[in-house]
Amino acid sequence: MSTNTLLRRNLSLALPPTSPLPPPPPPPPRAPLLSSYDVFLSFRGEDVRGKFVDHLYARLQGLKVNAFMDEKKLARGEVIEKSILTAIERSRFSVVVFSLRYADSEWCLDELVKIVRCAQNKGHVAMPVFFHVSPDDVADVSPDDVAGQTGVYEEAFVNHEKGGFKKKRVENWRKALIAVAGISGWCFGENE
Repeated sequence: MSTNTLLRRNLSLALPPTSPLPPPPPPPPRAPLLSSYDVFLSFRGEDVRGKFVDHLYARLQGLKVNAFMDEKKLARGEVIEKSILTAIERSRFSVVVFSLRYADSEWCLDELVKIVRCAQNKGHVAMPVFFHVSPDDVADVSPDDVAGQTGVYEEAFVNHEKGGFKKKRVENWRKALIAVAGISGWCFGENE
């Protein structure tokens, strides 16, 4: 007797002829969208491009960490804002480099709001870096300046409010700064 015949015979003995077949198992749950990037780098280019962020990006690449840095990953012709916000959504982590003029940039602040929303809703992890921090130099930025929006960060928000930005948008920027500045991060001086 062949194996197929034996299987059919045993199956017919196990199920009465009038009983319906059991329903198929439910499909497995959909896998979450896989990350396109391990890390998204948020920074004010004028402050840290060609310095800290380029070194950080090169180090991450050397460690085989797939990092998104705008000038390295944006293709010519892409819509910048949409591409950046999508990159944040598709990253598992964000390194936010708070520098002296980070809060001057509405682009940076919009990125930060997106990073915080992804952290709240998708398990995204934000990691702050406070760049050019030194207690001896009043021109530097401290974690307290970021969280409390004092010093150069206060000046930036005064300018944003005078600049005609909607109150809700400015309030979202403020909340995002407080949220990320409240995370334990790293402090680096100019030459570190």
